[in-house]
Formats: sequence, C-alpha cells, structure tokens
Amino acid sequence: MASGRYILDVKKSSCKRHHSEYLSPLDLSLQPGSRKLSKEEKAKLRRLEQERKQREAEEARLIQEAEEARRKEREAQEAARRAAEAKVQERLREEQLAATQVVLQTRHEQMELTFGQMKDEDEWDRMMRCDGLPDASSVPEMNRYLSLWRQDSSTASLQGCLDHTPQLVHVISELDEVMDTAQSGAQQLKDWREIWLSLQETQRSKLDQATYRCLLDLRGHLDHETQVYSFFDSSPLVALALWSNTARSPKNNVHEVEKLGLTFTLPADLVTSECVVRVMRTEYDHYSQFARTFYAPQVEIDYSISQSPPPHVGVLVAVAGHEQQTVVHVSCTLARWIYGCKVKAGDDDEAKAEDLSKYGRKSGGPPDIRKQKPPHLTETQPGELNLRRYRVQGGVYTMDLLQVPPQPRVVGNCTITQVEDCNSVRRVQWRAKFNPPPPAEAAGQRRRDPEAIEQEMRQLEKELQKLLLITIKLPDSAFWFEPPQMVLWDEERGYWSSDFFHDVKYNEDQCVLQVRTTRLGVLGLAMNRFANLPFQNWELRPNGLNSAVLSLTAAVVLAEIVITEGQVSLQLLQDGARSVLTHLYGKFMKPKQLIKTLRFYGINLFPEEDSYCYIDGLPIKHRPTELHLYNCMSLVGPTMQLAWSRWNLLAGPNKLVFQMKKMLSESNQGSQELVLVTPQRTVVLECTEVSQSFSAEPRQGLKVSYLQYYADLYQLVSNEFKQDVIESMQQASSAFVHTINHMLNSSSVISYC
Repeated sequence: MASGRYILDVKKSSCKRHHSEYLSPLDLSLQPGSRKLSKEEKAKLRRLEQERKQREAEEARLIQEAEEARRKEREAQEAARRAAEAKVQERLREEQLAATQVVLQTRHEQMELTFGQMKDEDEWDRMMRCDGLPDASSVPEMNRYLSLWRQDSSTASLQGCLDHTPQLVHVISELDEVMDTAQSGAQQLKDWREIWLSLQETQRSKLDQATYRCLLDLRGHLDHETQVYSFFDSSPLVALALWSNTARSPKNNVHEVEKLGLTFTLPADLVTSECVVRVMRTEYDHYSQFARTFYAPQVEIDYSISQSPPPHVGVLVAVAGHEQQTVVHVSCTLARWIYGCKVKAGDDDEAKAEDLSKYGRKSGGPPDIRKQKPPHLTETQPGELNLRRYRVQGGVYTMDLLQVPPQPRVVGNCTITQVEDCNSVRRVQWRAKFNPPPPAEAAGQRRRDPEAIEQEMRQLEKELQKLLLITIKLPDSAFWFEPPQMVLWDEERGYWSSDFFHDVKYNEDQCVLQVRTTRLGVLGLAMNRFANLPFQNWELRPNGLNSAVLSLTAAVVLAEIVITEGQVSLQLLQDGARSVLTHLYGKFMKPKQLIKTLRFYGINLFPEEDSYCYIDGLPIKHRPTELHLYNCMSLVGPTMQLAWSRWNLLAGPNKLVFQMKKMLSESNQGSQELVLVTPQRTVVLECTEVSQSFSAEPRQGLKVSYLQYYADLYQLVSNEFKQDVIESMQQASSAFVHTINHMLNSSSVISYC
C-alpha cells in the first residue's frame, strides 16, 4: 500500500511540474504558496506576457502569409496550365469542327446531285403514267385542271363525285408536298395556296350538289310503312347517309347508320320538323389547315458559330468558345426561357448569352424558369382546340339539317317536277335552347337539401332532352390510345371548338363516345398528339451496306423502321402484343411520306419544334449540340450501334448521353460504351449503364489529354477506332447518310427519350 501511494504521489508531482511549464509568469505568481509580487513586478510580468503573445501572433501571420503566397502561386500555375490547355483545345476544336464540316459539305454536295437525279426520275415517272393529272408545281396546269373539273357535269352526281374523290385527294396531297418543299417566291406560293383553297371548296360544292340530286326524289328509298326515308352510299374516302321522318311521327326519332357506327336521337322540336338529316363522313380533313393553331408559331433562332456553315448544311456546333467561356447567339425569349441567362438585345432582337455552363458549375443549375411561358407555346381562347396539342383523326363528320327540295307529283300518267334555280342543298339552321341549372354553391357554405338536389337533377335531365344525342363507335381507320373529345368546326371563328357538347360519356371497352350537342355542323374527334411520347427506348443499328434499322419504343407502340438510300419502310409496328398496319411492312417510301402516313393512323412518333411545350417533365437539350450530334450520328451510323441511356434524361440540358458499340457485322462487334456529348467536347465515360450513379469522368485508359481532345462524335470515332471502321463509314452512300440524319432529326431521340 505504501508503494502504491508513493507511485501516485510521483505521478501527481509530475503532472504539476509539466503543467507549470505552460503557465505564464503572472499565472505562476498567483499560485498558492508563491511570494506576493509588487505592482512594478506585476506590470513587468504583464508587459512580458503581452510581448510574448505579439511574437506568437506575428509568427502565425508570417506562416499564414507564406501559405497564402504558396496557394496563390499554385492557383496561378493551375490557371496558366488551364489557359494553355483551353487555348490548345480551342484551336483543336476549331480545326476538328472545320474537318467535320468539310465531310458534311462533301456529303451534301453529293446528295444535291442525287436529289437532282431523283427529281428527274420522279418527273419522268409522272409523265409516263399518262393519267391526265396535272403537275402540282405548275400553276397553269393546276388552274386548267381546276377549271375542267368545275365544268365536268359527271362529277356532280354522287357516283361521279365518289369516283373522282381519290384523284382529288392525290392532287391536293401532291400540292401540299410542293408547297412544303419547293423553294419559290411569295407570289408563286400565294398562287399555290389559292389553288389549294379552290380545290377543297370545289370538292365541298360537288358533294353538296350530289346530295341535292339524291334528295330530288325520295320515293326510291322511302319505307312506305313507317314513311321514313333512309339512304346510304359510300366509297373508300366518302360515306353519305340521308334520313328523314317524312311522317313527322314522334316515334321515329332515332336512327342508326350502322356502316358508320353512328346513332343519333332527335329532340322533340326536330322530330316534327320537315327536314333531312345528312351524315357524311370523309376520311380526309380539309378544315384543320384553316385554323390558326395548325402551324407552329415562328420563333426566330440564329445560332452563331466560329466556323459558319453554308445555310444548306445546317447548324454544326453549339457554341464558340471553351468550357470557361461559352458564347451562343439565340433569340432573347428562347435564351431566357431555356437557360435563364442574362441576355442583351441586339439589332435584330438577337441576344448574346454568355457563360451558359456556369449555371451547372457554380449555382447548381439554371434559375427556375419553367413557370415562364415557352416561346413556342400556342395560346388559345376558351373552348378553342389547340391543334399543336391535339389532332383531328378518323376523318370528319358533316352532320346537318337540309331542306327537302320540291318532290315529283304524279298526275295521271304524268310526273310533274318543279325545277329550281338552285342546284345545291339548303341548310336548316338549328340551335338548341339549352338552359342548364346554375352551378351548385361552393362546398362548405351550406348543406344542400336532398330535395333541392333531386329537383336540380330533374331540371338538368329535362334540359338535356332538348339536345341532339349522338353516339359514335370510334372508326377503325385510326388508333385511339386515349378517350377522344368531340369538337365542332366554328366557321365564324375559324377553329375547332368544344363549347357545344354536354353530358359526354365514353365506353372504353367498346370504344363508343356519346355526347349531346346544341349545334350541328362539321364534327371531329380530337386526340392527344403526344400519347406515345416521350420514348421509352431507342436504338439505331447497322443492317448491312447502306441499310440500318431505327427502333423506337414509345409509350404504347413499338416501331422498327428500315432506313435505306433515300427511302424508309416499316418493318414492325406493335400495339401491345398485336402487330398492326402490316400492309405497310416492306413498303418503301420517302421519310416524309412515312411520317405523314403514321400520323394519319394516329401514331405520332415524330415531334416538332414546339412539341416540348405539351409534354410534361420533358427536359430540353441544348438544341444546336443535338443537331450537330445527329449529323455526326448519321456519319458513324453505318458502323456503330447507337442506343439510349438512362442517364440522359436527368443529365441536364448541356449533357447528351447515349450508348455506342462498334458493329461492323455479327462477328465483328465491340463493347458497349457510354458517350457524353457537351457543347465543348465528346468523351467516353468511365461509368456504364449499370453503374450505381452517373459520373462525367472520362474512362480510364482512354487518351484524355488535351492533345487527344475530341470536339464531336465523328472525330472521336475517326481517331479512336481502327481503319476498318473508317473504311466502312466512307463506303456508305450520301443518300443513306442523309436519310439517317432525316430520321434522327424527325424523331429527336436525344431530347425525347
């Protein structure tokens, strides 16, 4: 025990001794047992303590200044290194973009020659058809065709009009293509549009004349027992049904046009009216193009680049500058909305948006600008159908009331017929006097009486009986991925309107739509144009020399399109587990024709420049970079398999991510790589499609120094892959490369997947 106490005392003594070494003289003088110091000694000790602290502070300051100087020196060296690297990269970037531009320019010149040959072949084929149809690009020939058609009395009969309709639709379609593609002056475009309007007005006039002739004598289609007149005739493009309750019996208020899948129930005031109900369905829609929302709003965008390409080559690069300084010229509105950057208006309402990339590096992303109105957005009035969001499909229904012309009278052996100066139908105007009960008061204000609710329901039901009830089985000529809405063409306002329909019901199992309407006229079924967008998956893979397959997995359908030299064809189209539109498989046509055909059937896989305004949650990619990437993809597409990446959606507007794999043949394939394209450079990434998280770090082992800098995808593939890949790219024809570019631009797979 004694030894233990001895050891403990030693330790305590040692602790006291070491502790005293860290005390100042003034602190030592204040310890118990020390001699009491005088005032002079205390002042001296305080002065010595202050001097000690000053020395320590000065030493710390000198150390800090030395460290700061070394840090600044390191930063200056790093900045100098980055500046030198950026300068070299900028030079390489300009050189590589110029080299890519030369390749694209050469392809374009070759394609121009091919286009000329194709145009000559089309003209020769048209002349050899000897079908009497005019050249749609020739205004005199079109005027002559229109004049002869108007004077042709045989087309005023119903059968003659039905037989002539396919020819007319073909001529109008060719004229549409001419107006879309031909480079012409304002006067010629005006002449074409006047002819285009005249053709459609004349077709409507011919159908009215044919209907009038059918009504001149009702006896041939009159049920003598019920005194109900019923007539129906059709062709592949036009179907006409006529019905009249000549006895004006209240029992005859319902009629079903079975072949059109349409049933209507007349209200009481029309049952006793002397008129004919006409239901005419046309597979074509000659009304939507007159609406102001049919065309996308024009937004002027001018992207300026250091190596400006000719206008026909298109935009090659996104920006002029390196990663630390990016300069893009866009319209003020678009720059503010997409990038949220500071812009200064120029002479032509152009803007200079600087340091776009800083929003991703410094502030964590662009400002919240989605609440602002997109520049391409089309605004509509209440009740107006926005044709940028919806499309009238399945044809249009003309449902109106017509006056019964004077009927023949039999007097003895003679038949007396009154001849009218008018040889066309006369319409009966009808507007239902619909007065629905006022809307219920806001919930929570007061508790409603059940008797009042029941009375209100009875009043509403009574008012609904004043409306004309229409039940339509959706046409099989189109695909309906969502419930459509009924619209009526408002001639006075010039747009499709949904204001006149009430008590709308839809049976999804039977695809039957039921509505009540206060007006009659030209009716249509409007469908959301973007039911299949955005894409779930996409892939572009080589399929032999000058052939590739573009696979698009949309929200509902799966499409595979074969791409060849100047033409494309549908290889597969699946709606769920069933194959559809099989009659189009293997039928090659121009890309625009295939796009138009699929849209006619209600399958829209090709967004337009304003489509992003109507698809929720769709990130906007940097458009110039995307356009140039499609140019590069078309050049490397003959040898590389390109596919979607799950990282692309959330990577940001300036980061375009996709997968790439060399695919010269089934036996000569490479590994799957993840590629990142930005406005500044193109790299192969270290992370893969199955990585835990996304990283923009370049792949280890890849030559990533600035001496191996790649400005775009074409330069990366040309320098990183072997000679067999380069030779395969060079063997592809310019027409094939152009067609790939067309399909990629039309589908916009980078932004819409």
